[in-house]
Amino acid sequence: MIVKKTVAALFSFLLSATAAMADDPPAPPTHLAMAQSAIETYIIPHIDALKAAAAPLPGAVENVCKTGSPDAQKQLEKTFANVVMAYAGVDFLRFGPMLEKGRREQLSFWPDPRGFVARQLRLTLLNKDEKITEPGMLAKQSAAIQGLPALEVLIQDKTVPLGPSEPARFRCLLGQAIANNIVRLTTEVADGWEKPGGWKDKMLHPGPDNDTYKSASESAVEVVKALLVGFSLTGDLQLKPQVDPKIRLTPPYEKSGLQKQFYATSVASLHELYNTLQLESYLKPDLSWMKGWAQGTWRAIESIDGAGGRASHAQRADTPTTREVFDRMNGLRNIVANRLSVAAGLTVGFNELDGD
Repeated sequence: MIVKKTVAALFSFLLSATAAMADDPPAPPTHLAMAQSAIETYIIPHIDALKAAAAPLPGAVENVCKTGSPDAQKQLEKTFANVVMAYAGVDFLRFGPMLEKGRREQLSFWPDPRGFVARQLRLTLLNKDEKITEPGMLAKQSAAIQGLPALEVLIQDKTVPLGPSEPARFRCLLGQAIANNIVRLTTEVADGWEKPGGWKDKMLHPGPDNDTYKSASESAVEVVKALLVGFSLTGDLQLKPQVDPKIRLTPPYEKSGLQKQFYATSVASLHELYNTLQLESYLKPDLSWMKGWAQGTWRAIESIDGAGGRASHAQRADTPTTREVFDRMNGLRNIVANRLSVAAGLTVGFNELDGD
């Protein structure tokens, strides 16, 4: 009888313990698991998406230059937009292969407050030196004429549109060279991440013999810093010029009408990486209010179109002002840097846009 009661009591205890464990939140990820999740579920898929989006770009330029048809022009604009949107998802990953050899500036020379793209492109079109359009030669020129912003100018220029006419001949050679250069850059970035011994391996095998990451914490910090850079890029470069008239900065890819899409893709990408990192899982119960505040902030950030209007996918009943969203984004950046990262045992420190 005693044995039966003991077994019954033990069974009851096990059920209660199992139920309690089911109610407990999962343990926060380790720093290495955080870095691995970010790399495998966010960074590499988005890098691969950029490489895939860029692949048909040279053919689209060639088709316009051969035919000059409206359909070919529309296809080129669509292909270009696909590359720009894919780039928006990795713009803030300014370390590793994107940082090496200045690939980020070569791929997308923006912001450009001094108008280097227009100036350098104007000189290039004036000189008409066909040698720079030969394979590998454009990479030796100014970064301002190597990537997406320069190609955008050529695509959107209505005075001398791309096509088979003689006035457009050099422009077509240059446009094809830029498109091929974009393919080269995106391929190099992808290979730099994924090749054996590449940046993925470097981040996921930290240690004393690693020349960049001595610990898993350093790998995790790198990704968190990228998230903070993303907040800075979106807030300070896309939103702040709208609330501070003293700042004169052309919105990204405005000539192609992609400003709103670029903003939407930027914030959606940041939100995805934020969720992937699971920083909120480190919060103590008395700081759980930050989760609710962050959710409200993401709703605000995603409820505007980045150009002073309301987003079609807005979740808030009202439309927040650009000022509110800018302030909330700064608040979220500060919480990630000074509260969530600290709770996770990560020392973030300085990021590349601090002090700008």
